Amino acid sequence: MSQRSPRLRLLAPAVLCWLGCLPACGGPGQLSDEQTQKLVDNYTEQAQQYLQMGELDRAQGQTEKGLALDPENFKLKLIRGLALQKRGKIDDILKAESQFREILDSGDFRASLGLGMALERKGMAFSEAARDIRSGKRVSEAPDPKKRADDLQNEATRAWTEGVERYKQALEQHSGDTDAMNGLTRTTALLGRDAESLSWADQLLEATQTDLAFWEARLQRSDISAGEEGYFRNIIKQLEDIQCATHVHASTLLHKIDRDQDAIAHLDSAIEIQPERAELYSRRAELRAHVKRYDEAIKDIDTYLRLSTQAFDHPDVKRAWRLREECEAHLRTAHAAQ
Repeated sequence: MSQRSPRLRLLAPAVLCWLGCLPACGGPGQLSDEQTQKLVDNYTEQAQQYLQMGELDRAQGQTEKGLALDPENFKLKLIRGLALQKRGKIDDILKAESQFREILDSGDFRASLGLGMALERKGMAFSEAARDIRSGKRVSEAPDPKKRADDLQNEATRAWTEGVERYKQALEQHSGDTDAMNGLTRTTALLGRDAESLSWADQLLEATQTDLAFWEARLQRSDISAGEEGYFRNIIKQLEDIQCATHVHASTLLHKIDRDQDAIAHLDSAIEIQPERAELYSRRAELRAHVKRYDEAIKDIDTYLRLSTQAFDHPDVKRAWRLREECEAHLRTAHAAQ
């Protein structure tokens, strides 16, 4: 797992001075090979740090500068693809897809993983467009809007299908990669392959639990610095976020196939990880009410209402109050029948 820098490190003054003199010296074309390599390495480092900070324009700008000097640089192309993919707009996603395909033959798992992510996002964009056309939210200029929506959904399916293969390829190249497992959990579900998605969710939970144990053990060392402690805690939080989201995902799929007790167990685990997350209690309340555990459902609703930051008239809050009234009515009926 690669370290994430909390802030952008400034260039050393000597490097800044050297960069500043480039125009007067005739530009990069007159640099020695060693100077050019140092400059490319510098652009690469800055691009990586900007990417980690979420400053995508700056990250991409650094990659463009670096690629102007070294057009075949794998790492710069990789960072450029990731920056484009993170933008989320369909044009950028398509450019990211093209960038990752360009470096796919490198055999580096990050190229396969990046392509899988781009294809997943591409499929989601096409599926959303198809849904909007069908609902009338988006007007299509195609002669047959229904056919256009069907074509877009077919494109989404093709993208997700290849995305699954690219995620699997990344796993073959880098065994145990949790990002690839996470992608497989999502894309197989998008394709309606729920049993496969549940299997990947189980593998992801197992892998992240192993990682958690490792980083928690590192955190207990007596000789760690304040910087290391912050870094370890950040990784632990990221792993816990993945685990919580995976438990919620598994719970949703299990409810679809009427395995509500197993679905509730996953929410139990999610709440153990993030006990202050209001939404989890609301979800568990609905499942507990569905299996007639009304007393427990009411307790969950009360916890949700206590933790929720939503306004009183928010639809989720109103729904929680309605569910509470329904649970109380069921309990009164049961008591009256005794």
